[in-house]
Parts: sequence; C-alpha cells; structure tokens
Amino acid sequence: MEGTLLPGPRPRSIRVMVDASKSTADDQLSELALTEEEKLVLAKVAEILRKIQFGTVVLVVQDGKVVQVEMAEKFRLR
Repeated sequence: MEGTLLPGPRPRSIRVMVDASKSTADDQLSELALTEEEKLVLAKVAEILRKIQFGTVVLVVQDGKVVQVEMAEKFRLR
C-alpha cells in the first residue's frame, strides 16, 4: 500500500550517528589525505544533509570521481 509506514523503530538521524562517534570521525578524517575536490564534495553532501528532513542523496561516480550529487526530498503529509 502506498503511503503506509511500516511499524518499527525510527532510523537514527545522521546527527545522532555523528555525535555518537565524533572522536572516531575526527580520527578518520585526520588520517585521510583528501584532495580539495574531495573536500568540496564532502562539504556539498554535508550541506544537503543539513537541509533535508526526509529523502535521498545519491552520488554519481565516473572513473573514480564524483561527477554529480542528486537530492530527492520527500515531504510527510502527516
């Protein structure tokens, strides 16, 4: 049935997941040697994640590089 939500626990938000593993994330980021292009992609993804409440973010990759970031936002009516 379309529009029906399945019962069960709500997924954890990205904010909760990031807060729960902050020191691990900081350690992992400092160990990566990110290029400026990679930093820009991550910044764009972070910007999108802060804006949307429900939806999807898709990274399109060609030849090992992100060439497109797609966002589909969904609005809950109730």
